[in-house]
Amino acid sequence: LSKRNYDIIKYSLYLEFRRENLLEIILNSLDECNNFSKRFSKTLKNGDVISLVGDLGAGKTTFTKFLGKNLGIGEDITSPTFNLVNLYSGKFEFNHMDLYRIDSPEELYQIDYENYFYPDGITVIEWAENADYLLPKNLIELEILKISENSRKIVIKGNNKRELEIIEELQ
Repeated sequence: LSKRNYDIIKYSLYLEFRRENLLEIILNSLDECNNFSKRFSKTLKNGDVISLVGDLGAGKTTFTKFLGKNLGIGEDITSPTFNLVNLYSGKFEFNHMDLYRIDSPEELYQIDYENYFYPDGITVIEWAENADYLLPKNLIELEILKISENSRKIVIKGNNKRELEIIEELQ
């Protein structure tokens, strides 16, 4: 085999692995979103950090509210857009972060980000990509794609060991 052919085969195998480990779920209503968040909540463990990726209005905060409720949070979960993080207690300590307004990862040093990125509990982060290199290695990324006014597609790509464990539990 030439190096070029070897690289092509290696890349093809990588794409096949990615396709097999990808989880896509279509949710057609708020009830289905709540039901999925309930199933997803049962896969979580202490120390998990979840990144919710999606456009404005995709449903990141709505999903977070359902997830919090399914983790035993009795309070109303609100978006922490202006104060970066809201803290709740339930089955786990539940940290809800919204990094939409930060311009650089260095801004997170002011709030002791390690407490949230390596939590004693669970952290959900909206707009986590703004934290860039500070994010933990086993970040659980859920992409939320708006298909229509009431329908969303949830994608978990299986980028790391923790995502693969969750995909296996959800299938």
